[in-house]
Amino acid sequence: MKKISVTACLLLLATGLFGQSGLPDLKDVQKVVVKNYWGDQKIKGISRSKGGFKLSAVYTDTSKKQLLEEIELMQYVTLYKEKGTLYVLARQPKGFESIDLNLQIPSDLQVVSELFKGGNIFMENLDKGVEINSLNGSVKLRGIAGYALVSAANGEVDIEFDRVDPSKPISLITLNGGVSVTLPDKISRDVRLISRKNGYVLSQFPLGSDRAIKNLNKMAYSKTPIIASATINGGGSLLFLSTQNGPLAIKKLN
Repeated sequence: MKKISVTACLLLLATGLFGQSGLPDLKDVQKVVVKNYWGDQKIKGISRSKGGFKLSAVYTDTSKKQLLEEIELMQYVTLYKEKGTLYVLARQPKGFESIDLNLQIPSDLQVVSELFKGGNIFMENLDKGVEINSLNGSVKLRGIAGYALVSAANGEVDIEFDRVDPSKPISLITLNGGVSVTLPDKISRDVRLISRKNGYVLSQFPLGSDRAIKNLNKMAYSKTPIIASATINGGGSLLFLSTQNGPLAIKKLN
């Protein structure tokens, strides 16, 4: 494991390699893992030719909210690399506090996100797929390619794909909230839909099924569970949308 110590980070700051210019050796990194307890995560992918890794954080407790100065940042966030993965870890809360993380990363990195307590997640322009585990808060992704595996306990899930990997599944699950996915119009998928209560299904794609799907394209909340299997364009890898409480939507990319 290659840990970036506080001393090493201060040296990077002093030499201008951290923050504005980014870490100097991301060329061997294929994945970024981001974890925090309370607070939002915002992750934006850009071309490697247009910039490197950047990180900023906003700290909030009962008395203040502040954008952390670069020299303060490593008191709240740990960075280290291990086997081709860069880890960005907010510290465990000391009393009531939240730490919002704002990252810029190369768009060709896979992203794994964990939010242990609460906060919203927003990501955009990521090419290699995302995996998210969130307890409380919404998950919104735009300009995603590859695949997505999202597990949320309490919050809306809204994902928009520019491209998909036809060999990989897409699984979007929440316990409380709606689930919406936007896909390219040539997509081919086997579809599994579950809405346990207060649900309906909206689909801009024709859904092939040997059974009628309850409340399909009718914005009327069902009083009984909706559980259905179908296909899009003949079928393919799995598209799984599930909520305990809320509607489901499958949209076409404009």
